[in-house]
Amino acid sequence: MAEGTVTKSKAIVLGMLFKVDVANPNAGWTEETVTALKKIETPDNQRYPYISGQALRRYLRDTLAEVVEYDEKGQAAYLLSPEEPGSDPKSPILTAGRPDQYLDDDLFGFMRAVKGGTRRRQSPLRVSAAFGLFPYTGDRDLGTRSALRATNNPEAGGAIFETEVTNNVFRTTWLLELDRVGFWHGYENADPSVSDLAQTKILEMEERRKRVKALLRAIKYFSGGARQTRLLVELVPQLVVYGRLTKKVPLFLNTLEVATKDRQCNLVEGPLTEVIKDYAGDIQSLIVGLRDSFIDMTRQGLLGLIQGALGDQGAIVKPQVLTVGEAIDAMIEDIDAAEF
Repeated sequence: MAEGTVTKSKAIVLGMLFKVDVANPNAGWTEETVTALKKIETPDNQRYPYISGQALRRYLRDTLAEVVEYDEKGQAAYLLSPEEPGSDPKSPILTAGRPDQYLDDDLFGFMRAVKGGTRRRQSPLRVSAAFGLFPYTGDRDLGTRSALRATNNPEAGGAIFETEVTNNVFRTTWLLELDRVGFWHGYENADPSVSDLAQTKILEMEERRKRVKALLRAIKYFSGGARQTRLLVELVPQLVVYGRLTKKVPLFLNTLEVATKDRQCNLVEGPLTEVIKDYAGDIQSLIVGLRDSFIDMTRQGLLGLIQGALGDQGAIVKPQVLTVGEAIDAMIEDIDAAEF
């Protein structure tokens, strides 16, 4: 590489842990009067709850719609595509399919039929299911739909129902292909006026950065889940690890682990430090957000672990361990300085 040449970033990867106290964050099929949690059975015959990647993407889109910012002229920082039902009742909801105009069509992709064929875009944002790190123990919340006020008859009773619930820590990893944000081929834009499907288009860098920063800012307010009226859950991460990379590698997919002792979460250090060490040469920026008392480790202690894993690369990367809010602000600043 020529002297003075800047290596462009290819991706950012986000590893996150969030905690739920009593919740059913993603329901499965209803079994008679019981609303089940989505669960996966592991080779040791334990069942673990999870939140599907599809649900997380829905929660993210809804959060983006809630936290959009406006300037003094009332102009939105970004636009989300209008949604409409498909031609068949069982068809998925459709968006406009215009990544040139809409943030979600760019980041989340789409598939839409237009005159002359079908246009589709594969999402640059890859999302893992959020895996519950502790097994489901069979807990249920008992509820009733009382008929007393409607009938004034105590004997009328009410409909009894149950909801499977968990107290857990969930892990998810997101990978965003930076080199595809604001960049598309003709067949990825459902604009009927585009006749040359082989042509490519890329937005101005300022707009591309704005879209990435919108996604990062949404993490600070991330919300969603089933039964929110009575089982409110917070999906803002208790621990978030951000890496800006020269390669598209989901570094933290299997590396964020916690164990518990005396109701305290303890970070399992080995997997995280090992993967940072193995990929230190591909990491351009590393920022961690940690809620106080979530794990039995201080921010300064975690920073020392990360610096040790980076070795000589630490002087280039200059890792940071901050509060979650401060870390998200630092990620946004990092994108402002990045080349991709």
